[in-house]
Amino acid sequence: MRRALLLAGLALAACGSAAVPGRAQVPGLDRLSGELTVVEVELPGADLAAVRGPSGWVLVGASLESDRVVGGTAPDCALRRTASGALAAQTGKCGSLLGAYAALDRSRAFLISAGAEALPPAPIVADAAEAPAGLRYVPEADAFTLAAGPPGARIPAALNPGAVAREAARRQLRNVARTHPDEAEGVALFLGAAVAADPGYLGASDGEGDPTGELDLSRPLPAGAPVPAVLAGALWAWADASGDPMGAARAALAAVRALGERPDAGGKAALLSLVAGQLEGAERDQACAVFRARLASSGIEACP
Repeated sequence: MRRALLLAGLALAACGSAAVPGRAQVPGLDRLSGELTVVEVELPGADLAAVRGPSGWVLVGASLESDRVVGGTAPDCALRRTASGALAAQTGKCGSLLGAYAALDRSRAFLISAGAEALPPAPIVADAAEAPAGLRYVPEADAFTLAAGPPGARIPAALNPGAVAREAARRQLRNVARTHPDEAEGVALFLGAAVAADPGYLGASDGEGDPTGELDLSRPLPAGAPVPAVLAGALWAWADASGDPMGAARAALAAVRALGERPDAGGKAALLSLVAGQLEGAERDQACAVFRARLASSGIEACP
């Protein structure tokens, strides 16, 4: 029933209004209900029929061979004008492609607002052989793969704002990841939560759900938990306490980039110290209290 409603909404014919450039009707996540629905989004600079724009371009029939994208063509999506003037795909497949592009475009806008680089568009290889579900960044090729699923997930991974933002952040931090992989991954994992405004965003696109909260960044972590999970949890706890996810995203991005210029430094405390060092007064005190609690440690240099 849900799929039928989505397809019906995406194929709704227009009656009397002019098409609005850059406005599209796509499947996406409703922020209030947390359910998949039809949403209208602005996609400036995008060619909707070819599913390409400032964030990337979709290729069908392409493959990833070693470190490059081989072959492929742009989709040729037939569009209809809706009553509001937005354009919608006539097929479910093209609707899904546009929905994934819209999620990537939104992630790009958030990251740029948080101080990230306005990177050039990247190829998005649809339905590549053995590609994992969702939109996934492949650093060797500087490209994304796009695949349906996973089966049983409440929200397809390619339409999950947090999951897509994590991949966009991985692209932003690909150079840092060469020398500080854990720290870069922890910040990317956190940025997904900041975009989604949800510390449990990964669970919505897990085929088995997350009944025990293992994918929730707000959960208490056992001793010896992976570094990325500890960092993402600490950053989310601070963002939640401060009520300013965008501010936390800016500080986290600036910190991990600074860490990337120091190949001899690293670790959980080093990154969080670089975050806290950007703050002053009560704001720093709050961040330091959260970071100490999450690390069960006082060894954060900027937090005496």
